[in-house]
Amino acid sequence: MSTSSQKRESFFANVPPQVYEITWQSGHVEKVIAHQVSHDTLRSRVAAIGEGAFAADSEGARIKFHAEVDGHWTLQLSAHEADIRTIRNITRGEQLPGGAA
Repeated sequence: MSTSSQKRESFFANVPPQVYEITWQSGHVEKVIAHQVSHDTLRSRVAAIGEGAFAADSEGARIKFHAEVDGHWTLQLSAHEADIRTIRNITRGEQLPGGAA
């Protein structure tokens, strides 16, 4: 059997999906189920702010949520980082300070 005809196994096949709560800058809250979350920065700006100090911010940075559905990787959500206020992993419910659940 050639490599091209063999079924490809996903590297994340044994990773259970996680539930994320996203709070948008508008205040809207929604949940996304994903196996993987990635962050990319398309462009960074650096500016001198005086007295030898510099500041940087990302422009166009996106956060992407992917999930494996029926053996295929799918993009669940792709959003500009600036549009999101918070992202929380709520798979196991509310987390208490210190790691106790």
